[in-house]
Amino acid sequence: MLFVAVAVIFFLAGMEVDIFIPSYPELQQQFGLSPAKVQLCLSLNFVTYCIGSLYAGALGDRYGLRKVILYGLAVFVLGSIACCFAADFSYILAGRALQGLGMAAPASLGYVVIAERYSAEQQASMLGTLNGCVTVAIAFAPVIGSYVAIYAGWRGNFAVLLLLALIAVSFCLFCLPKDDRKNENVSLSLKTYMPLLQSKVFLKYLTIVCAYTCSYWTFIGMGSILYIEGFGVTLANFGFYQGAIAGSFAIMSFSSPKLLAKFGHQKCFKVSVILITAAAVLVGFAALLGVNNPLLITFLMCMFALPMVLPINILFPILLEVVPGTKSRAAALGNVARLVVSAICIELVSYMYNGKFLHLGLLILGLSIVGLVFARSVKFPAKN
Repeated sequence: MLFVAVAVIFFLAGMEVDIFIPSYPELQQQFGLSPAKVQLCLSLNFVTYCIGSLYAGALGDRYGLRKVILYGLAVFVLGSIACCFAADFSYILAGRALQGLGMAAPASLGYVVIAERYSAEQQASMLGTLNGCVTVAIAFAPVIGSYVAIYAGWRGNFAVLLLLALIAVSFCLFCLPKDDRKNENVSLSLKTYMPLLQSKVFLKYLTIVCAYTCSYWTFIGMGSILYIEGFGVTLANFGFYQGAIAGSFAIMSFSSPKLLAKFGHQKCFKVSVILITAAAVLVGFAALLGVNNPLLITFLMCMFALPMVLPINILFPILLEVVPGTKSRAAALGNVARLVVSAICIELVSYMYNGKFLHLGLLILGLSIVGLVFARSVKFPAKN
């Protein structure tokens, strides 16, 4: 039941990012917004999530996981209510800010609940299952969001998030173990992250994780505008295109425990990095050639998303162990770094967006090359 509770948190985190993206065109039309301004719904959410994650990590190490997670979910519920009943776009932005702030604690610390009970190798397999929950949510979110937007408008998508948040609160109340720790030695100042920032190994692994995840999330963030405005895909069909990409990630996530057990962490890591790079090169060529076929772009992104699962699942548990006694802070800093870079990339591409795939495709290629450069120096113990 503990694993189920964490899986529900991860499922909510996946839905929270993706379900309202199909509503972007409707929000643009109703409030007269530019593509860059409507993207603030996602970017502002990322910013408050990052700020909240930094403090959630320190609070988790200091006061325990259960309390911080439950308080975070309560703030997310308030933000969902604000979005549901918003009369102006500024209220939507305020609600999205609260949602990001509230989601920071459960999304950052939920995995730490598992990490405190299993070894790093066991965590890599479990993280595959948990990431599968996230990506199943992401795979279904655009489809659900598209049809909810058609029949209930953009408010309906925020109502779905509110319902899911209440379910998550119920699971966490009954399933998360009591955690009465009180470690006064953990400072609430951001200086408490200095041991992690001074670790070259931590920063190297974090760079790899960021490079791969941010390339994926940037495409997801720009997906609705690219497909609907750039490729002329209907709102009803958009969810299937983006859902196929997320579904590919989900399939590999659920398969990753068996692959890791059969081939080992080192071999899976090296092969997946090669496949990611090859797929990114094809994506870059498609961008340079001006390809605007949604089926081809979707196929290439599916090939890109499939191998990305393994490096992330292998390296993220190791991040938590690099500096002893900092698991919550390491998880929080990892999430913050990924989302800050994603927010910057999304805003950058949205400002340069001209209805084409060019800038988005080149960004994906560039980030993949960064991941490849740093991944070449990763070393694994012989047992892996």
